Amino acid sequence: MKIIDVEQGSREWAMARLGIPTASEFHRIVTPVKGDLSSQARRYAHQLVAETLMGEPLESMLGNLEWIARGKLMEPHAVQMYEFTTDLATRPVGFMTTDDGRIGASPDRLVLEMPGAVEIKCTAPQTHVGFLIDGVGDDYRPQVQGQLLVSELDWVDFYAYHPTLPPVQIRTHRDEPYISRLRSALDRFLEMRDTMLDEARETGFFDRPRRVA
Repeated sequence: MKIIDVEQGSREWAMARLGIPTASEFHRIVTPVKGDLSSQARRYAHQLVAETLMGEPLESMLGNLEWIARGKLMEPHAVQMYEFTTDLATRPVGFMTTDDGRIGASPDRLVLEMPGAVEIKCTAPQTHVGFLIDGVGDDYRPQVQGQLLVSELDWVDFYAYHPTLPPVQIRTHRDEPYISRLRSALDRFLEMRDTMLDEARETGFFDRPRRVA
């Protein structure tokens, strides 16, 4: 496992992730329950190939920008509350990859002197109540097990924070059978992405000199 020391959300962070499948998008590669290659994986491969060919990240996070910005403002308070209630110390982490650099993940924090990480959510009240009542569900499984695959850690704490609602903390441990299936599906996905990239480059277009405006 390698750690690239960049600030999450920065230009440097986006460039470090360029063309690389990341845990937050693994739900686009595998089925949540079984971890098999998804029928939707090809569309995500198209995105990664486009990023590689253009040399620019493509924004894939679509949502309510107001709540995204609010979440960023609340995250320091969430970290303080997590550390206070768990008596654990954490530190921010930039972008993590496997040793070969072919897949990556960006958990929000690493737990010091413990084999764990923290994924922090500061969402709208209705979303928070959903976490409180229903938990995170299977949709979160590819991301969290993907983080454990990349980081080689033992567990990830999901921590949802809202200033006027009870916090939600869910610890997920490694699921080795699922991680094995996930790794196999990712290998197939990477082979598909690389084949697409080769086919695009074989057009010869990307060997042409670029016109300077």
